[in-house]
Amino acid sequence: MKAEARRQFIHFVFGSMIIALVALKGVQLSLQILMVLFLAGLAVSYAIKKGLKIPGLMSVLKRVERDYEKHLPGKGALLFFAGAIMAMVLFGQNQNIVLGALGVAVFGDAASTIVGITVGKHRLVGKKTLEGTIGGILASFFFLSFLFQWQIALAASLFGMLAELIPIDDNFTIPLATGAVLTILLPLL
Repeated sequence: MKAEARRQFIHFVFGSMIIALVALKGVQLSLQILMVLFLAGLAVSYAIKKGLKIPGLMSVLKRVERDYEKHLPGKGALLFFAGAIMAMVLFGQNQNIVLGALGVAVFGDAASTIVGITVGKHRLVGKKTLEGTIGGILASFFFLSFLFQWQIALAASLFGMLAELIPIDDNFTIPLATGAVLTILLPLL
């Protein structure tokens, strides 16, 4: 549990920084910065895989990396950056949609994991629990309610967190589902 809590803390902090970057500097500049960071991350991951030891980074990876991700050092971070980049490319015409997609991926995902680990009792899919999913929906709704009308915020929160249950990496499913719902619903209200 400690490793997953650390992992979610890192996810929350870096995700919040990306959200702040998009909010303050816009989608295009943020996309360029994330692309550079993603490519640098791929290079570092490859170097570690080939035997390069980076003292501080190795310690962090050892503490937060899931066993099934060890074949690609930093896989979780790389996939999160890839999901954020994809959201910016697909929904970049509307900064609020990008912010909403990223917000659910950051706050909803982190909340669902923490709530699911601490109080989750009713399993839905794999390790995911009903309580965790509800926690993710509530955290997502809270964030989205600052950007959108409550009906849109609720629908995007619900679909974004239900997308976490799909057996594809949630770094892709959450922002894609959230962005798609927002894209469909915003013109309607």
